Amino acid sequence: MNKGQSWASSLMIGVMVSAGLLAVYHLTEVFFLNAIKLEQLFHRFLILPGKGELVFHQPVQYVFFTVMAFATAWICIHLPHWFAKWTFIVRACFLTLFISPALAFCGILFEPFSGLVAIASAGFLGLVFGGSKGGKRGLKLKRQFAGRISNANFEKLLTSSHQAELNGTRELTVLTGQILNYAELSQQMKPSDLEQMASLFEQTVAELLVAEGAYLDTCHPKGVRVLIGMLDKEEDHALRGCHMALALHDKLVKLEKDMITRWGHKPAFGIALATGPMSIGLYGFGQFENYSALGDSLDYCHRLCSVNLVYGSQILISMRTYHLAKDEMEVRPMEMVYAPKLHQISEVYELLGAKGTLNEEEIRARDAYWQGVVNLRKGAYKEAVQQFKKSQIANREDAPLKYFFDRAEAGLREGMETTERKGALTHARMLNSY
Repeated sequence: MNKGQSWASSLMIGVMVSAGLLAVYHLTEVFFLNAIKLEQLFHRFLILPGKGELVFHQPVQYVFFTVMAFATAWICIHLPHWFAKWTFIVRACFLTLFISPALAFCGILFEPFSGLVAIASAGFLGLVFGGSKGGKRGLKLKRQFAGRISNANFEKLLTSSHQAELNGTRELTVLTGQILNYAELSQQMKPSDLEQMASLFEQTVAELLVAEGAYLDTCHPKGVRVLIGMLDKEEDHALRGCHMALALHDKLVKLEKDMITRWGHKPAFGIALATGPMSIGLYGFGQFENYSALGDSLDYCHRLCSVNLVYGSQILISMRTYHLAKDEMEVRPMEMVYAPKLHQISEVYELLGAKGTLNEEEIRARDAYWQGVVNLRKGAYKEAVQQFKKSQIANREDAPLKYFFDRAEAGLREGMETTERKGALTHARMLNSY
């Protein structure tokens, strides 16, 4: 039962119960007679103010049992635990019984019997609907996926008959977003301010990526991690991940300005994408049970994200992500990297934008930068410096360019020969566990 169906079920039960009670009110005198007996009981056992006259407001009765019918139906369909459902029913009945003598002291005669019937009838029907196969499946999926995927994806999941496809091994793209300078910020900011900053970052990143269609895997101060392609078998997960990373970067640029204005300290954000085979399944136990994935790419992406702090880059992507999205994305190379026992040496790239978003000057600068990195890896430092100079754009800071330019100049100053520094391994970076 999806969200629309559950709302319809609650509405249907509320209408049925309310219409039935309304008919009883107009066709019989059952509730009127009980109201008269209740008034006599109040006069016998309660000391009422004034002359003790009680006024019976029939519309108040209608409103009350209608509200209780709809509320009880909704609660009994959507609460995941039976104990919570029965607790609500018992408390609602107690409240209804308590209202009657309380209003009597205000000069109002309120009969609780129609309200009790509304609660009991709507509660019974709600329990039946909630206990159906569709209702149980909806509640189970809600516990596992609520807040982790967008409403649109949740609707698709509820109506899909391929729940078993959430288990297995296939290629996914993982996106990680982090605040990279927590150590520095923790020494400069009050703990309460740092807590608020971290929470705002987590909320901003998680909400945007979930709205974009990703699955929220983890969300804590160490970083926000989402999986793309987990709920479907589409082959464009890497490309969608790149678009999500670019949208997130634009959002974080604005968030950075807001944080500086609010707290006076600049956070260093980092984003990384990695693609690889992962094992999807339902992991954990009890209330800690949720769908997730296991694979080398998860740890690799986390390590890769931290390297943004070294280069001064914003978005880094793995070689596999690049190969899957290169026809639609603009990138430039960084270093060769490797993670001991986890990942063979491979090239990583900085994501610059979608294809067609760079102007002619930026394309020429990117191509010169690319050639400079190639020369740097060969040990041709003089040529590398020349290419890096060509890639400079006036009045624009470029931290990754400065990083490689400084390396080329250092090699040139030390007078290293090409033959002495030949090979890609010279320019390979080990990804540490941050």
